[in-house]
Amino acid sequence: MIAKSYINENLYSLDRLYNKSTGNKKKLYYSKLALLELCGWLEESMDDIALRSSSRVLKDASSKKYFSDRVVKRTFGFEYEKHFKNMIVSLIGLTGWEKLEKKIDAAVLITFKATLGNLKAMRNKEAHTHLKGTQRLVDAPSLTINNFGKLYKGLKEFEKKLKEMGY
Repeated sequence: MIAKSYINENLYSLDRLYNKSTGNKKKLYYSKLALLELCGWLEESMDDIALRSSSRVLKDASSKKYFSDRVVKRTFGFEYEKHFKNMIVSLIGLTGWEKLEKKIDAAVLITFKATLGNLKAMRNKEAHTHLKGTQRLVDAPSLTINNFGKLYKGLKEFEKKLKEMGY
């Protein structure tokens, strides 16, 4: 099960701090932190889906350890194709992945992929720069909360369909 309460609480706390803040620099700090919090939660949630699915289908302890150590722990990121798909394909195979994707509601899948792509671009920009005296635009925590809702819906859909397929 994907944990929602902690990230929800963190994002709403950052949104409140953002709205109370009078300085632009503090607003940027809160915005950047909300973005990075969401990205961290997303990576952990994707890992959790893969690990929970593996624990349902893999019977041998060494196979479970292999999947955890060699697939999940070596995956750093939350891109759809490069990270999420690769982990799941390592478990269910490419034909299983094709069946899974067909079961996902098309609108949910399109929104999930697009939101992940946009989030990745924003995260890379913010993770590889620091705040200096120049004006910058970073999504307010309220927009990050909106992205969270879309991503949560997509992850829940993947989790549900994997279970229905016996993973």
